[in-house]
Amino acid sequence: MNTVEVRFYATLQKYHPSLGIGEPLGITLDDKARLGNLFSELKIPKEEIKIALVNGKMEEESYLLRDGDRIGLFSPIGGG
Repeated sequence: MNTVEVRFYATLQKYHPSLGIGEPLGITLDDKARLGNLFSELKIPKEEIKIALVNGKMEEESYLLRDGDRIGLFSPIGGG
């Protein structure tokens, strides 16, 4: 089992409103879990996640999660 730390930014915080701004959520997943599996586990629609940083580096859904990974999830940002 791997335990990762997830932080939600911008509008994604609505999926875990009990967390404070920048407060991490610890989650334990199977050793073979990928970043896309994490999105499903968190029940966040994939289209709402624009950027996923793992240990400060942008990664794709196919990234194999490792114990201790620190993940930041960002929604699309609009503006004009």
